[in-house]
Amino acid sequence: MAGIADIVQTSSELKKPLTSLINDGCKPVGGVFRLDYDTAVVLTDDFKKFEAGGVPRGGFLMAVAGEQTSAGFVLEDQEVVLLRVRGTAPLPNEADLVQVRLAVVRDAGESGVGFDEVTDVLTRNELQQSAFDCEVLGTFYTETDSRDAAVYFGADVDNVVASARYQVFLPSARVLSWLASYPEPTDPRDALAIGRVRFAATRRKALVAGMDKADVKIHLSDFVGRKTAVFGMTRTGKSNTMKTLVTAVHRYGSEHGERIGQLIFDPQGEYANVNKQDRTGLRLLGDDDTTVRIYKVEPDATDSREKPLRLNFYERDVLAAVWDLVADTTAPVNTNYAKTFRAADLTEPDRNDHSAHNRWGWALIAFYGLLHKCGYSAAALPQPLEVGFKTDLASELLNEHAGVLQPGSRAGRYKVPSPAAAFRIAEWVGERPDEFEKWHDNECRFKDIFGVYGYTGVTSAIRSIRAFHSSDATGDVGEHLWDDMLAGRLAIVDLSAGNELVAKTMSERIVTHLLNRASERFRGDNEPVQMQIIVEEAHNLFERGGREVRDDPWVRLSKEAAKYKIGLIYATQEVTSVDKRILSNTSNWLIGHLNSDHETRELSHYYDFKVWANSIMRAEDVGFVRMKTYSGKYIVPVQVAKFDHEMVNQARAAAGLSAVAPSAEDD
Repeated sequence: MAGIADIVQTSSELKKPLTSLINDGCKPVGGVFRLDYDTAVVLTDDFKKFEAGGVPRGGFLMAVAGEQTSAGFVLEDQEVVLLRVRGTAPLPNEADLVQVRLAVVRDAGESGVGFDEVTDVLTRNELQQSAFDCEVLGTFYTETDSRDAAVYFGADVDNVVASARYQVFLPSARVLSWLASYPEPTDPRDALAIGRVRFAATRRKALVAGMDKADVKIHLSDFVGRKTAVFGMTRTGKSNTMKTLVTAVHRYGSEHGERIGQLIFDPQGEYANVNKQDRTGLRLLGDDDTTVRIYKVEPDATDSREKPLRLNFYERDVLAAVWDLVADTTAPVNTNYAKTFRAADLTEPDRNDHSAHNRWGWALIAFYGLLHKCGYSAAALPQPLEVGFKTDLASELLNEHAGVLQPGSRAGRYKVPSPAAAFRIAEWVGERPDEFEKWHDNECRFKDIFGVYGYTGVTSAIRSIRAFHSSDATGDVGEHLWDDMLAGRLAIVDLSAGNELVAKTMSERIVTHLLNRASERFRGDNEPVQMQIIVEEAHNLFERGGREVRDDPWVRLSKEAAKYKIGLIYATQEVTSVDKRILSNTSNWLIGHLNSDHETRELSHYYDFKVWANSIMRAEDVGFVRMKTYSGKYIVPVQVAKFDHEMVNQARAAAGLSAVAPSAEDD
């Protein structure tokens, strides 16, 4: 019989943090009979597994040294070795067991009786023994033996003992939640219950044992200013995960009094609009354009949140952007005249270099004329365009096309009033190479641009992006978005109206503009602007390894964003489409179903996703991801919670906005 001192001692031991953890409903499943620094083999039996509610592949087990008392399990030391089940392992007497099992199956089959009827009790107990092959993930420990000692995790073990002292426990739902969320956020404003632990596609045992209730909490701060990858096939829940994260970060910014701008590149219009099924969406995070702005080719004039995703192709301030769009759009046309056209440089030279500036003006006439020919309408040029023109030739031109020239600042200088005038001038001059030798030589790019007037391959390509032009548009969309990021708004760029090439060019240009503005702010020793860039269908925008860092805004973003406090969340079904430099700088990983071992092999280069490769390829369940976060110490399999209207209203409440009912605007 235990003495009072022993009882008091045991009671004190049970209150220590890790001892308390083991006694919080955890169930014994066996013991370690072989342990090294990386792996462990756990002896178990069918009865213990049944009592514990099943042990899935990938599941957590906890190995501890200690003894069972009437009051609970008491640890020898405040140390728990965390194991992950990789599969089964053969027992030392496995060959003998196989022979016995074979005999049992044969005898039962021949006699037509149950297995138990052809074996005795001792044999049945022996046959039910098996072993788990486990990976050693690390050690939970405390630095002191006090009751309130902090629990730490080390990603290894600092000693290996050969004695059979380690007993192994399956965590309860509460302990599993603690393991999956470790280290748990201390500030509730930093916590997001992103979903629940899920080890297997088959969930019957987990449901019966109540293990499907283990919440997984993540640190929202992990997803601010860092890079996050969301991988998975189409219709496996990537967008749901992205919406959950965007909404949570929006709430996080409001609760912490921080302005965190978020920019979403939306290739399908999925984020810009309310979902017809659940009647909710990200646009409901704000009631007007002070909080949310949605850039569309055809915005709704009655909704202040919707803004035009257009440029005035004739506005001088956006000339570089327009030329990039046109050049990229015509890139598939691989003829010599198209290549010569794209090689033209429309960068404005020094105004004091009158000759060079005049040649540039003539190249601009050819370009504006080309845009007019391709259907880009505008009554007038927003900024005056003045070029040199011989008086006698100008008179001859005006006789044929009245009004295409207006008097300039001095004799021999003329203003071009409109795109239509530029087109008439370009055609008239282009047809007279002998009279305008200067504009047809190699120093002037007029002829390079005029040279594609008659080729439908180029002109048809240019016509394909007319939706992005409006003569009423003012300013640069990139600068508007920079202002949105400064104000901490949610900005959604709806790219569904254009083709993939236009989406790629437009997004790259915007990212480059934001990086340049952030760089200017950094060099000026100003506080960085916190922002998140969210990219759906990233494989359509990223170009793996194709360019130098300075030419690839996505790689540049991965390398420079940390010092600018710019986060990146990208979703794609193709790991191999992402530049390795981006992958290497990614802090958070959420991996859903991938159907190709080509993709899982690439993924296996990072952390220990190799362990999960088979599960990733076989389990197609929507929202079932394997997650590694910046704060997380190991990969956790999670069933991500479904994005819903309650999440939206929680974010609205944090921002001081009243709750809204699910929208009926798309009914």
